[in-house]
Amino acid sequence: MKILSCNAGYLLGYQNVLWGYVPPPITSLLGDTDVERRKLDQLVSLVERERPDVVSLVELDRGSHRTETDGQFRTLVESLRDRKLAYEGDVANKYGNGGIVDSLPFYGHLGNAVLSRSGRPTTAHYLSTGRKRLVLEVSLASDIVLFVVHLSLRARSRTLQLRELAALIDERARGRDIVVTGDFNTFDGTDELTELTDRAGLEPRVPGETVPSRPLDELFVDSRSLDLFCCSPTIDVARCDVLDVQLSDHRPVVLEINR
Repeated sequence: MKILSCNAGYLLGYQNVLWGYVPPPITSLLGDTDVERRKLDQLVSLVERERPDVVSLVELDRGSHRTETDGQFRTLVESLRDRKLAYEGDVANKYGNGGIVDSLPFYGHLGNAVLSRSGRPTTAHYLSTGRKRLVLEVSLASDIVLFVVHLSLRARSRTLQLRELAALIDERARGRDIVVTGDFNTFDGTDELTELTDRAGLEPRVPGETVPSRPLDELFVDSRSLDLFCCSPTIDVARCDVLDVQLSDHRPVVLEINR
């Protein structure tokens, strides 16, 4: 079984300015049709090359003014189908369900998604802390369940989110093996994950650095390994890699499990 995980950056390209610490203001506000088409094709080609069983995606636009599509998730599914690749899944708002933020005209269109060859149903959970609160759950098989996260940029909020995520996993695992993936924003290093991994009985699987080196990193961050996996120790991991594709300001990661 192969899981591909990626922060797609809303297919904006994110050729960051100010040494990589600030997104380009015009593109971030208005979008860029040419860049979006190019990045969509790059993502589709990546899936076609890797042929994963599951695709975890954070930062997709569900149809705001920045995208020319009716929603990047549906466009991605259709583009994959054009290449004879059958994937189904679901996308959900990343900020909440029925709250103030997700009701705003722009933020209400921003989401995370899971695609799979089997089209297994996806369950959305919302943590109580932070703005980015969505946790997606999908059963990959009778004995393994995947959770997809995009955690807060604030260290204190991440700590609370990881504590709540551990409780959610304990409630939902039901004796099954666990894989957690996504953008953890672990700027302070993977020691941040200790409470999650200890409480949920998981092991961190760190494929490597997923965001580019920037000149002032030594002043602001301790780690550039933001996209990773946390797995049950009983899972037999055959491969855990960063892919050499600059789809956004993050590179995709892949996990292969011997089944």
